[in-house]
Amino acid sequence: MDTEYLDSRKMPKIPASFSIQPPAVTDFLPSAISKAVQRQALTHAMTLYPIAAGAGFGVMSILFEMPLLYIATVASFVTGSLWAVIQIFFLHDRLGSRYVDELNQKQQKYQEYLKTVLKNELQECKTINGAEDFVEQAFGHCLKIETKLNSIKDILQLKVQTTEITYGRFAGAAEQVTLAVLDNLQEIVATLKSASSIDSSYIEKRVQSLEQKEQTDENIKQKKVLLERLELKKRQFEKINRLLCNNEEAMTEMEKISALLSEWEARDDFTGTDFESAISRLHELAEQAHEYQKK
Repeated sequence: MDTEYLDSRKMPKIPASFSIQPPAVTDFLPSAISKAVQRQALTHAMTLYPIAAGAGFGVMSILFEMPLLYIATVASFVTGSLWAVIQIFFLHDRLGSRYVDELNQKQQKYQEYLKTVLKNELQECKTINGAEDFVEQAFGHCLKIETKLNSIKDILQLKVQTTEITYGRFAGAAEQVTLAVLDNLQEIVATLKSASSIDSSYIEKRVQSLEQKEQTDENIKQKKVLLERLELKKRQFEKINRLLCNNEEAMTEMEKISALLSEWEARDDFTGTDFESAISRLHELAEQAHEYQKK
């Protein structure tokens, strides 16, 4: 199987030199987009410079009592304020689409970084005794989640233009689910590396040997701590199973959303409640994929 992708938490998760950080799920919400548009409108040069100039004209008009400067003051304030209003109310979709596109670019760069780092780490985990099935399934998730993401994007392009904010929001939400799956695989690699230090074969042989010896306090204690290590490895493997299950659930939901998306009519109906429900579901999936890690 192709050995592309994934990372471990035991190694540096994101080095300080890596400046790209993934956006949060909340960054794609309509309220966050509106705030970004307002922030850009209020800090734009065409908003700030006329207002700053108007303030200067106002001071000079007071000092030198020049009526023309009063007019220049009002004109400057009106120009700056009008430009902000135009951007917020008339250019909202264009600015919002640009904001979402920047978020998506950050996500894609971060995702490519994860894939590059995780590639060698997951490959190394193939040598861990008893982890062969986990590693194979993890590699499968790497390939499948990217396929599902590309499928959603391809169908989405048939419904709306890629330059529209609708496309950016939906694609961004799907990217969030993809990153959540990769993060789970990252956690799996870390857990596998931790479990690899527990030699089950050695412990089992030692336990058998101790059972054949006189049951002194020392031998009983040694057997107990050895069995505790086996139990720890068992719990680690259970955690890996839970993370893999979370990923399977997320990918199944993405398949359902992809199928639903393919049935929607393009244009008018696409921006209705069905769309908002689907994008909300993608946001929920991104959060739920990490639910086990937060426990």
